[in-house]
Formats: sequence, C-alpha cells, structure tokens
Amino acid sequence: MKKAAESPATGRPYGGVAHEDRAAERRQALIQAATQVFGTVGFRKATVRSICQQAKLNDRYFYAAFDSTDHLLRATYEHHARRLHAALQHAIESQDDRLEHRVDAGLRAFFAFLRDTCAARVLMLEVMGINAETDATYQRNLSEFAKQIIASADPTTQNALGDHADQRIVGIALVGAMTNAGTAWLLSGYRDSEEKMVRNCSQVLLGTYAYAINQARARVRDSGSSRAAANHAAVKNTSRVRR
Repeated sequence: MKKAAESPATGRPYGGVAHEDRAAERRQALIQAATQVFGTVGFRKATVRSICQQAKLNDRYFYAAFDSTDHLLRATYEHHARRLHAALQHAIESQDDRLEHRVDAGLRAFFAFLRDTCAARVLMLEVMGINAETDATYQRNLSEFAKQIIASADPTTQNALGDHADQRIVGIALVGAMTNAGTAWLLSGYRDSEEKMVRNCSQVLLGTYAYAINQARARVRDSGSSRAAANHAAVKNTSRVRR
C-alpha cells in the first residue's frame, strides 16, 4: 500500500492543509471504514488492520485517533445516531402541526435511513453488549431519541402523557418499539415495503397518543363529577343545618 506523504512532527501546515484538518479527515475516514467493516463482518471480527486497509491509511494513524476498536465503535455509533437524529428532526419540522403528518414524516425518515444496511447494523446490532461504556453510550442516545419522539407531539398530547417521568418512560417505550420493528425489518432483508412499515408503526405511535388523550379527558370528567357530587353534598348539608 502506497503511503501518503507524512507531515512534519511539528503539526505545521503541510501541503496547504492544517494538521488539525488532516487529523479530522483521517478520523472521518476511519469512521466511514469502520461503518463498512462493522456492518459486514461485524464488530467482533473486525481488526485494526482491516479497518485501516478499508480507510487506505497506515495503521499508526488509527491510534492517533482512537484508543481501541471499542472507542472507534462508540464514535461510529454516535456519528450515525447524530445523522439519524438530524434526519428525523428535519422530516418532522418540515410538516405542519398535525400529529399524523409529523409521525408519518418521522417514520418515513427512519425507515429510509435503515436502507443504509451497514449504518443500520452499527446502530441496531453491533453496538449491543460490548462493554459498560458502550452500553452507556447506547442508553444516552436512546434517551435523546425518546425526548425527540415526545417533543414531536403537540403540547396537548405531551400534557396528556403525564409528568416528566411519565413522558420519559413512554418515550423510551416507543423508541424501543420502533427500534425492534426496524431491527426485525433489517434482519428480514427488508421483506416488507417501507409503506407497510410506516403504516403499521404509525398505529403504535398514534394509538399511544390517542389513548393518553382519552385517559386525560376521562380524568377531567371524573374530576368534574367528583366536584359536582361534593358540591351537591355540601348544599344538602347546608340545608339540613338551616332547618
């Protein structure tokens, strides 16, 4: 493999490109290479040599950017998690305020993203069960996606879901459902159409929101009935006292 021209150790600009820019480019190249390697042979079979060969970089550049393949896996996962988060946000914000439209747009963006098989495998499969630090990275991003899915709903629906803790739990449950649906779709080789995946997953999200709204309305009705009964009882007691 032909090596690229190396810069002086001082880190001064070389070939018109700053040392920091070259380092960032190599780091990005390693993440792109890791996506391909992790997404094909899997993280556990990946090696530093195979990733560097894919990136067309000397092995020594790997350790200038990452401490280990675990570190690279976390960086690769975070890279694609940010990409997905941005794609979802753009799709949701491009819609009007109707919840059905926002849910539909978000799901279409989600399943379209999963068509990138290697990135999808990193997000859905390869990141799982590696070590405590990687698990923490996964859980942190899961929480961010949970916040996003709740924030995509209108304020009335958010309030109907309950307090902050209730919203957090519902958000995590919904993200878990969508993640499992997406993983099954990926592993099936995209057996069902995106249209069918969007339509059926919409039922899960919209059904959850509709149930929360109905429950909130029922609580208001029950509260009103209780107040009316209490007022009626107070009036009767007052009448008895006057007699």
